Amino acid sequence: MISLTKAYEEGNLERIKSLIESCNYKVESLGLPLIFASQNGHLEVVNYLIYIGANKEAKDYYRWTPLIWASIKGHLEVVKYLISVGADKESKNYNGYTPLIWASEEGHLEVVKYLISVGADKGSKNDGGWAPLIWASIKGHLEVVKYLISAGADKKAKNNNGMTALDVAKSSVKNTY
Repeated sequence: MISLTKAYEEGNLERIKSLIESCNYKVESLGLPLIFASQNGHLEVVNYLIYIGANKEAKDYYRWTPLIWASIKGHLEVVKYLISVGADKESKNYNGYTPLIWASEEGHLEVVKYLISVGADKGSKNDGGWAPLIWASIKGHLEVVKYLISAGADKKAKNNNGMTALDVAKSSVKNTY
């Protein structure tokens, strides 16, 4: 399994095909490899695994799906492909983070734009009440903040501590100096 895991992480499609065929892997066991391939941006491998039946909604220990991993890492083409095959754009990990929340927090503007273009919820919040706009604000991702606002994100939405995106941005600046 170590050799197969390494092949997924590296995106070595020919090695993956060879190992799957020689080891007679069951389709159900391909969820974690799909997560590795999505996390590392290996579109051809993701495509192949979905083609042979891997679960596009597979979850790791923390309930991170392939789409969540591709979003947090900024792999736009993998995000697009997973959405095109029906991956849940509102999937949540163990503490309520959606792909859009992660893409916003990490500053992946093109992923944010794409997710919103396919209907991802701009107002989704994690378990702490943090929406994409609040995360982008505290992390200083100005272009993401501007885009989210232009796309209609609620500037007055508050997290569970009663703070808006502007509040957390101000707080972040105060704590920097």
